[in-house]
Amino acid sequence: MSINFLELFNAVAEVARPIHVKYNPIPNMTDKIADYGMDSLDMLMVCVYMCELHGIPEEVGKDLQAENVQQFQEFIDKHKTQDPESIEAAVEYCK
Repeated sequence: MSINFLELFNAVAEVARPIHVKYNPIPNMTDKIADYGMDSLDMLMVCVYMCELHGIPEEVGKDLQAENVQQFQEFIDKHKTQDPESIEAAVEYCK
């Protein structure tokens, strides 16, 4: 079963954000991530989690630069060696 990448991104981003900050889910793959309140630290955490979930080495993941979720997915798809079992499993891993 294929996981919806936008749903996965939003679920991981919600875990990565500080607990006192409400996360506004990104509704479209091409919307700018920064328009939804994600700062550089939030994006660093999302990048680390997503790379770990997809088996991407840290030295490769540090090159990830994406303005939107579509670009994020393209990078992940290019470098991944595995996929998370489910969104729920991914969220549990990130907690």
